[in-house]
Amino acid sequence: MSASILHNLDQLRASAGKALEILTNQSDVAFQDRAKRWTDIDRKTPAAIILPASEEEIQKTVQWAVETSVPFVIKSGGHSEWSTIDGSGVIIDLSKYAGVEVDARAQTAILRGSILSKEVAVALADAGLFAAVGNGNPIGAIPYFLGGGVAIATSITGYGSDQVISARMIDAKGNILEVTEEKEPDLLFALRGAGQFFGLVTQLVIKAHPLAALGNDQGVIWLGSFVFPLERADEVAKVMKVLMDDSSHATAGLLMIMSPPPQRQPILLVSARYTGNPDDAKVAYGPLYDLQPLAAQGGPVPIQNANDGHEAYNAPGTFKRFGVVGLRRFDGEAFSKVIKVWKKLVAECPDAADTSFNFQWESRPAKQPDFESANSLHDIRYWQNNFIWHTDAASRGKVDEFNDKSIEIMRGPDRSEYADFQNGTRTGPIELRFRGDRKLEKLKELKKKWDPTGVFTTQLLD
Repeated sequence: MSASILHNLDQLRASAGKALEILTNQSDVAFQDRAKRWTDIDRKTPAAIILPASEEEIQKTVQWAVETSVPFVIKSGGHSEWSTIDGSGVIIDLSKYAGVEVDARAQTAILRGSILSKEVAVALADAGLFAAVGNGNPIGAIPYFLGGGVAIATSITGYGSDQVISARMIDAKGNILEVTEEKEPDLLFALRGAGQFFGLVTQLVIKAHPLAALGNDQGVIWLGSFVFPLERADEVAKVMKVLMDDSSHATAGLLMIMSPPPQRQPILLVSARYTGNPDDAKVAYGPLYDLQPLAAQGGPVPIQNANDGHEAYNAPGTFKRFGVVGLRRFDGEAFSKVIKVWKKLVAECPDAADTSFNFQWESRPAKQPDFESANSLHDIRYWQNNFIWHTDAASRGKVDEFNDKSIEIMRGPDRSEYADFQNGTRTGPIELRFRGDRKLEKLKELKKKWDPTGVFTTQLLD
């Protein structure tokens, strides 16, 4: 660690008090554990990891970093590829500051700090409620909501950012702001879909929904799986095309090309969801049952438990990322070409055998909010949502090439129809992440107002 950063950290200790935990010994187990992330892609070693335990300590840390020009990144659940920095800067780790409070009568919840998605889902369910939740239990809830947040029941809730009512945010000057429709409507517009670029959000108030809105009295969704040999992909794709486009049934899920352990036999897996009366799921998925899959199973699951059993996918370490692009349609012919790309990937990079190329659908459109926001995904019902996972650092470039090729095939030549998912990428044309009439221009204007020097990344700065 440089002498200047060491001196600056002494200033922080003097300002925030001795109770503030600061890790600087890179050989210490505590430092190494805190430096871990869900993915090792581009992971760096910071000069220090700072662990504030209160909003006041968070504010003092941000003020110190701004005043001393020490670069920093913020870590919540640890799933972000961008919550890492080299020895020129520090990580502000929010894991010691977390909480959730549910107001059942108002159907709202207050989320604080690094509260995780599973914890929010359980607290809401205990009060007879649910909200937009994603596909991973240990994902930081606040970043999920700020970045848009594709939900398990998007047709009922809308996206995660659509649930945001208000926020408390530390800005680029270290001030705490109350961000509401009354006080800062333009900033609230930005936080609903591009929130990580404008400040450190310490608290969100989100709206919730009664469990009965799921279409049954048990607060459940139906989860199922259908396994087919990969050789039957063309006939399965034809059936899935009809099923995906049929909005008379609330189906959703993933059409997955994968080779699960231990057999490593390539298969086509339909990971399916159904919202409504779970007894109706067999009717909705009747065309798949009629194909007589190798295996088929399904049943009702409490919504707060919908992501249980994914521990292996959520463990920190190795090289993982999602390749996500929003699409307007499912193209069976293109999907067949993607299968060939996947086969070539696992043949040339055996360490990437856990990679799956996936097409995600929701048969009903996302619920539209009654306000404008930075989120521009409401017209997207279909996604190429590849899960990239390899263990050899030497495979990094080649694996990315195969993923990019897959996305290029599914997109087709006319990119004007498509969208990139803000929570999944910070590269490529920013116009694909923030679409719509003047949306991007407005965000750039707000970025210049609230963070003109790029304290919270240089995204949206020309």
